[in-house]
Amino acid sequence: MNLTTRRRAIYTGLAGHFAEDELLAALTLWEGKYANKPSFALNEFLGEVASTTERKLERAKLYRELVGALTGPLSALLPDPEPLLLNWRQRTGVVAPLPAIAQDSQARHTFEALSRVLFNDLEAELLPRFRRFAAGNLGGLQVDNEQRIRVRAWLEQGTEFQLTGLGLEPLRQLLNLLYIGLCEYLGPVVADQRLSRAVYQVETQHLAFSPRKLL
Repeated sequence: MNLTTRRRAIYTGLAGHFAEDELLAALTLWEGKYANKPSFALNEFLGEVASTTERKLERAKLYRELVGALTGPLSALLPDPEPLLLNWRQRTGVVAPLPAIAQDSQARHTFEALSRVLFNDLEAELLPRFRRFAAGNLGGLQVDNEQRIRVRAWLEQGTEFQLTGLGLEPLRQLLNLLYIGLCEYLGPVVADQRLSRAVYQVETQHLAFSPRKLL
């Protein structure tokens, strides 16, 4: 499902519960932080929406309606609200957020650079064991099964990093797992040194997404 269709689904699910300004503000929040996250992040999204309104929201009902819109037929969705969003932003002076999809893409590019430095910094005889350790501890990674299989293949086989659906939070979790592996094999002091050195090296590349945002 592409971004436009997902935006229509979220708009459809929320439309009957909010006045226009509240609705478009919530949709802007979704675009900026949640557009590329899996469905279970909808609860987090609704929690953030609830914190900005004085009304008590029926979160369980809202969640069901959002999931229903995301999984139901396209014919049941309202038209794309992008023109409404553009007009609302111009009227209110709200700056459009960097879409989550673009942010996640930049984060993946930075993660790839950071992990490459960490792997290249390991001794040749240690690298396979380190990769196997990380591959064997993916249970807590908040991704679907297909993405977990691809992450495991990347770790075990050293394949090219092509995890196009991986968002910012899973990337942070994966980097934390690599750090735990460094601690396991090198000790926490050396692990801190290696990670700090890798962050510094990637910072010199002046990528769009700072490696410190992955920490």
